[in-house]
Amino acid sequence: MANIAIKDAHDFIRSIIKKNKGGFVSPADVDIAINRGVSDWMNATLIKYQGTGRFDFDHLLVKKKIFTVSSSTSIQSIAQDDYVQSLTIYLRDGANIKEGKIFNWDRFLEAKNSLILPPSLNDPIATVFVSEETVSSVQTNVPKIEFAPVPAAGTTYEYILVYMRRPKKGVYAFTTSSGNFTYNPTGSVDIDIDERYFADITTRALMYLGISLKDADVASTEAMRDNNQKLDER
Repeated sequence: MANIAIKDAHDFIRSIIKKNKGGFVSPADVDIAINRGVSDWMNATLIKYQGTGRFDFDHLLVKKKIFTVSSSTSIQSIAQDDYVQSLTIYLRDGANIKEGKIFNWDRFLEAKNSLILPPSLNDPIATVFVSEETVSSVQTNVPKIEFAPVPAAGTTYEYILVYMRRPKKGVYAFTTSSGNFTYNPTGSVDIDIDERYFADITTRALMYLGISLKDADVASTEAMRDNNQKLDER
């Protein structure tokens, strides 16, 4: 699997702008449009997940973090700048690993305090919430997670949080000469989305640049781009 090359996205978007007789758009403005398109794509993906509990996500956007939980540390900061959405949790007890459930706060408290079906090693639960804390004299919202069950004093459990991460922002670096700019791979950052979604991301970016395309137009132009790339590689 490969990410979308920022140069390919820029070249494609500029070809569409030229085809539509648009004016000059700076590389920085194209970057802004692309990153907004990625943000829109992420929002659509998360809305689908929240509505159905599943989605066709790119595994490159899924990460995990391990928490060592004691009897006094059931609540911990997630402390991941790229955290976006919890997907699931696992509890590892020796060689055994059990998948749990992530509930909203009310449902978590209900399950945590249940006398009939309390959380167990076979049925762990967690909840994610935001705690307002003072960090360097500034009020900050800190994402936290609480786990249940917790171990007896003197022992620990290992919880694994699987979450959707925030994509890195794409950057098109370039050099200028006589008023012209040339792509510079040094300093450039490719779009942090699998190349399968090239048409979706670039179409969203073009909308931010004032150009709305039909699917057939995108498919036709993308096919031409792929054909040109094959010719270039010969």
